[in-house]
Parts: sequence; C-alpha cells; structure tokens
Amino acid sequence: MRKNIISLFVLAICLLSTVGSIAKQKQMKLRVLYLGGQVDWTHGEFGSEDHYKTQEDYQKAQIERMNAFGDLLRTYFTTVKTMPASEWKPELSNGYDVTIFDGTPPVLKETAKEYVFNGKASTMKIKHYLPEDFACPSITIASIGNKIGQPYGCKNDWLCLCLDANAHGMNLQHPIFKGPFKTHLTLKKQPTPADAMHYGYFQDWNVPDSVMMWEVNTKGYMTTKGFNIGMVSRPWGYMDSPDCEAISSGVCAKTIDAVALGRHANFFTWGFVGSPLYMTNEAKVVFANVVAYMSKYRGTPLVRKYIDRIATREYIKEVKYCCTRKYVEERAISDKAFYEELLKIGKEARAKKAKGEQLTNQEKMYVDYTENDIPKPKNYAETMQENHPELYAQFGDDEAKYLAYYDENAPYFYGGQGSYNLFIDTDAKTWQIPNNDKRLIEKAISCLETNTEVERANRILERYTLCDFKTPAEWRKWYNTYKDKMFFTESGGWHFMVNDKNAPGNDYTVAKKREAKENSANNFMNQAEVNHDNPLAINAHIEKLDWGGFDIVFDLKLMDGYHVYRTVDESDPYIPMKITFSLPEGAVLGDAYYPVTKPFVKDGTTIYEGKTTIRQNVKLQALPATIKCNIECQCCDANVCMPPYSKDFTLEVK
Repeated sequence: MRKNIISLFVLAICLLSTVGSIAKQKQMKLRVLYLGGQVDWTHGEFGSEDHYKTQEDYQKAQIERMNAFGDLLRTYFTTVKTMPASEWKPELSNGYDVTIFDGTPPVLKETAKEYVFNGKASTMKIKHYLPEDFACPSITIASIGNKIGQPYGCKNDWLCLCLDANAHGMNLQHPIFKGPFKTHLTLKKQPTPADAMHYGYFQDWNVPDSVMMWEVNTKGYMTTKGFNIGMVSRPWGYMDSPDCEAISSGVCAKTIDAVALGRHANFFTWGFVGSPLYMTNEAKVVFANVVAYMSKYRGTPLVRKYIDRIATREYIKEVKYCCTRKYVEERAISDKAFYEELLKIGKEARAKKAKGEQLTNQEKMYVDYTENDIPKPKNYAETMQENHPELYAQFGDDEAKYLAYYDENAPYFYGGQGSYNLFIDTDAKTWQIPNNDKRLIEKAISCLETNTEVERANRILERYTLCDFKTPAEWRKWYNTYKDKMFFTESGGWHFMVNDKNAPGNDYTVAKKREAKENSANNFMNQAEVNHDNPLAINAHIEKLDWGGFDIVFDLKLMDGYHVYRTVDESDPYIPMKITFSLPEGAVLGDAYYPVTKPFVKDGTTIYEGKTTIRQNVKLQALPATIKCNIECQCCDANVCMPPYSKDFTLEVK
C-alpha cells in the first residue's frame, strides 16, 4: 500500500512538472500581427452549404477563431496583436516581425485586364490587396494565399481547394520541424491518397502505395461534413528559383507533391484551414516554429509568378499522357461513372422536389439532369482531333508519333505564352541548344557581336531575359558578370534571372513595357484616319490569348455613311468579304468570330458599318511563326461603290 502511495506521489509530481513547463513556455521576443476573417466551417462559399444559421453565429465563429490564434501565438511570442483583416493597412505590418493573413484585407486598387474568350473581347477587374513592394514576412492560411498573392506574383497559388487534415511528404530536416520550439511528430504509415495515383504520370508512375502521414488538423472535410477546406499550390516550377522551398504536401485531390506547406520569398503558405481549435498539439508547435522561421525573410520576391496557369516543362508529361490510348480508355470509364452519379443525384433531387423537400445546392444544380444531357463518348481519333487539331493533321491516330513528338522536342518547348500553352521554340531548336541552357544566351550575344543571325538573337534575348540592353557590349558585360549566378525559371515567365536582387536581369517592368508597346502598336482603331478618298482602313495583328493560342485580329474602320458587305444575296452585284490565310507548317485555323451584321435591302445581303473587329483563332505548333493573310471586300455609300478592296498582311508571332 505504502509503495502504491509513493508511486502515485511521484506520478503527481511528474504531471505537475509537465503542466508547469507548458504554462511556463519561454516566449520568443517577436512581434506578431494576426489578421482574422476566415472560419473553420463552410459559409456558403464556392457553392458549399452554410454551417452557420445566422450572421451572428458566423461573426461569433470569426471571433472564436481569432481568439484561438491569439491564444496560441501569445503562448510562444512576446507581442501579439489580433484584428480583423478588413481593418488592415499595409503600413501596419512594418511594425511587426511577422504578419499572418487569415482573412481578406481591403482592396488597395483594381486594374482592368482585357481578355478574349470565344472571340469576344471583355474586361475583367483584378483586385490588388498588396503593394508591389510589400516586403514584410507573412504567413497565409489556406486560400487567402492565392487571393492576395496571385496579383502580387506569389507562387502560393490555387492548384486546388481540396486539402484535408493530414500532411505527407514532409521534409523532416526542415527548420520548422526542429525549432526553436521543441517538436515531436507522430507519423503513421497510411495508403497513398487515391487521387495521387491518378496523376502518376508526373512521377513516371513511381508513386508509392503508402506514405508516412502526420495529422495537422483533428477534422477535415473528407470525414466531417461542413468542415472548411484547405488549399494546395502547384508544385511545377515551385522550386525553380532560389527564393522558394516546398516543405510538405498533404492529402488532397491532386498530385502527391502538391504544396501544402511552402515558402516563396517573404510568403509562407500554411495550406491547412483548421484554426488552433482544430489543430493537433504537434501542429500548434510547428505553426509557432513557422512564425519564428519566417521572421528572418523580410524582402520582396526575386521571382514573380504572374500567370498562375503558366506551363512549365513538367506539363509535357501531362500532355503526353493525354495523347495515349490508355488515357482515352480510362477517361471513358471515369466519365461513365461520373455521369451515372449525376443521374442518381438528379433522380433523387426530383423525388425530393416532388415531396416539397428542400434541395441542397448540388441537388439544385442537377435536378433537371437526364440521360439526354450525357455527351457521346469519343474514340481515340476523335479525342486527338478535338484536343490537338494541329498534331492530328500530321499524326492522325498514330499514338507513337504523338509520344515521339513530345520526347524529341522536350528541350525546346516554350511555355511563356498564356495559360497551359506549349510551343516549340524553333530558334533554340535551330541552334540545338535547350532553352534552359545559358549557352543559348551566350550564343545570342555572340551573334550580335559578329552581326550574324541578328533577328534570331534578338528574339531569344527578348524571350528569355528581362534585360533591354542596346549594344552587344552591354549584353556581353552583363553575361560575363553574372553568368555564374544565373538560373532559369519557368514558373516565373521562362526567363534567365540572376540570384542577386540588385543585379540587372530581374526587373519584371521590362516585360510589362514590352507588352504595353505591343498593345500600343495594335491600337489601330484610334489611330487610323478615314475620309471620302479613303473611306475604309483595315489593319491586322496577332493577339496572344490568356486562355490559350492566338487570334488573328482584323480591325475595320469605315467613314460615316459607308459600309462593306459581309454576305451578298445571289441576285445582288456586290462583292462579299473574303479572308484567306497562308499558315506555317503545323498550324491550323480554329473558330472564326464575326460580329453581328446589319441587313441591307435583301435578306441575303448583310453589311458592316463604323468600327468592326473580326477574329480568327489559330493554333500554332512552334514559335516564331509567320502568318500571311489577305482580306477582300467592297466599300460603298448610298450612291457609289468603290473598286474592290484587297490588302495583304504578313504577321510575325515571336
């Protein structure tokens, strides 16, 4: 009995000692600013169900989450301020060592970006939440990283809002798992997430059947309905610049290496959404270590990723896989299962609707879905023709030729134009130098010095650098000075850059000036003059599309009172508009987009008046490319028709 009492006494002392050590956690001298606004459960965003019954419940949850982060941070750091992100101003962060973004700050400015989709030009407003020179060490929670970081050029983008509760693929030697606060990670071997297997082509199908898992959140959306969802970022090109670290992946619906924990310069993405209310004790310590770790990274990024969907060379693996019969067969099976599930949802939704029951957001979406809505399956040839028309014209249904095409041209693909676009750089291929090899830059400079292949050399230097030197001597001095510090970033725009913040070659305003110059040259409508002697002016140019490919754009400007004929009734003597093209090898025309016409006397005759823009989509296989085109039409007023108008254009795509 006495022995048991002594044992209990010793155990009590140990427990008190443990509690005391937790209570007396030594604080690190650090100033931390936490900006709140997110909640732990869904609130109707992105089509989700609303967990909160009233606005008051939602606001209470915001405060609870903010307080939970505040309590955690005050355990480890001497100075902590919590406030709603909506009240933040950038200058506030200057007074803190680390800023944590867990809510959306006010919009600093909006910029207009013109884009073209399906032949229609539109303008979107891009919201900017950070100054371009924002240099404060920062941590973003879940999708806030993409929201505030994408316009800023941060690599912590939105690959998928699909991150669950567990991490895997951790770099356990990274400082955040070492200190300054002592950590202990409980790792459990578990099956590899099924979705990671679907993307096995990125790892050449060498995906392990199990991985070591670490629990970060005690709840996740996959097992707890209504719990919020974390975010993973694109792994492709994440590590292609010296200011980045991919530290851990996590259970998600994407690749096994999707970034759940990572750093791009002064921004750290903590992709897991759970607040300290739902963090494991181990994760709380690691989060504190992240705060401490980030305090030393004050400064703006060296590399900016302004196009979140930019194609890197890794994308070749996906495109190549999608050219296999295996892909087409597997896609047909998965599509069949997907459509069967939609039919089931639709049937159940209609039954609930008939009973007067309330439908979920998903059920509302598919309540009218029937078998008539299921598209007809496509065979291999049809799939290739639809997805790769420029290659299908050459290879038909010969699978081996598609695969050989991507293998042979892998060193020369260029992805710096728009979203998920790859072109063969025929300049690099002509010289037989991979475009990520700095010998390409040296060769181009040598050509300028010897006055040989000057046009090709200038194209290469403009395409792959952020420099605008005027003389060969300036190019040579720059290259010789910084060649040993050069690196090539694909995610940052397919540029050779210098691992020195103060060196020439890292200035993205050079690219923006080039783009502005190109746009100014295409501002034909405002510059062209028309009069009675020349009532019609036509210009053509190439427009790069954000969503892929190029449009050949014809701008027509007519003097008031004049018109041209788009179509002509067979009984009318007028000349209708005709446009012809001569394309480079491997190029194919896509859809043509003509604006709405006006009727002219007879039903079959239609006209254009004033200003008109016609678009012809073209898919190119390689760059640079030369496109020749001709437009014919007839211009008339109410009394007189001018002689037939014909104009040739030669358009260069660099």
